[in-house]
Amino acid sequence: MNNRTILYSILLAAAVGSVFSLSTSSFISNFSDAYAGKTLNADDVAQFLQVRVNIDGEKEERIYDSFSRIGFVRSSGVEFLLESLPSKDKQSYYEYIAKSLSSVQPKLINISIDVFSGDGTLIETLNYKRCVVTSYFIHVNDSKGKYSFLEGSTADMEIREITKFECAGFTLTV
Repeated sequence: MNNRTILYSILLAAAVGSVFSLSTSSFISNFSDAYAGKTLNADDVAQFLQVRVNIDGEKEERIYDSFSRIGFVRSSGVEFLLESLPSKDKQSYYEYIAKSLSSVQPKLINISIDVFSGDGTLIETLNYKRCVVTSYFIHVNDSKGKYSFLEGSTADMEIREITKFECAGFTLTV
């Protein structure tokens, strides 16, 4: 390579570096000036769920604090799912699920899901009426790219459960 080629290469690299530097500094400046709305803190946003279950027509209500996620199933009806880690506190829930899945005509249940902020304020309640269990299964989450439901866990895997429901109605209470 001769001196002229080396000089052109240096000048080209300097020019590209200058353009890149100008465009990124402009981008960063504009990005930091962007407004995305009010910044919320953990006390103001949804942080935990409380699931209340009762058999349709009965007064007794069971309360579970260990569900980690609610999801929605695409269909023409009112369907949703609850996901969590299997746990001792849900023993009565499992008994109902087992009876429901083995019954030809299972008892209908009503499920209310209270959504609380970090400071314990009730934000909203999702009310599902006259529901049946459509499926229940256990799976292993061994992906490092997914959030762990168990706080502080260093395990390579996490055993999770999913229960899917189909319901006759849904209302939102605020």
